[in-house]
Amino acid sequence: MTASTSLDVCGDVAKKATFCSVAYRKVDMKRVFLLAACIALPLTSVHAQADRIGTFDRRSVVVAFYRSPQSAEMLKRQIAARDSAKRVGDTARVRELERWGAAHQELAHQQLYGDAPLTNILEALKSPLDSIGKQMKLSSIIPAPAPRGRAEVVDVTPQLLDWRKADDKTREIVRQLPPRR
Repeated sequence: MTASTSLDVCGDVAKKATFCSVAYRKVDMKRVFLLAACIALPLTSVHAQADRIGTFDRRSVVVAFYRSPQSAEMLKRQIAARDSAKRVGDTARVRELERWGAAHQELAHQQLYGDAPLTNILEALKSPLDSIGKQMKLSSIIPAPAPRGRAEVVDVTPQLLDWRKADDKTREIVRQLPPRR
């Protein structure tokens, strides 16, 4: 599977906005291709032909990402920065952080219910994706569904939820998600 095929599964990122640390902004195709290559290339090896593809349930991973301790800590830091800016009267910084919060919330919503790219989530999951890919001898890991073909498809959603330290409440939310249309 090529990186460009993986990108097609993720959606047309050239036309959609993506989240990069603190802002909702456009990403050029070169950056997206490099990110896909960084994720897909380490998963390829001489022994692992394109016969095993890992997939993950996009919405489950989005829920686990935004409910994770790491995401909660990042949000807590942003709220503390906003509150600090309010205390010192830095209205420009307050507005900036409130815009970030609104963009962050919109991105999470679009990733969960729409087709917004998962760039920020895939960047955060690079290490476990590499590890899972090597451990399970996968040629690539992509959002489900995998393209039809001869490859064996392996669901790695449970491993990703474990890595994000998904608690019982998060797993219950994931189980109750309605099927995607």
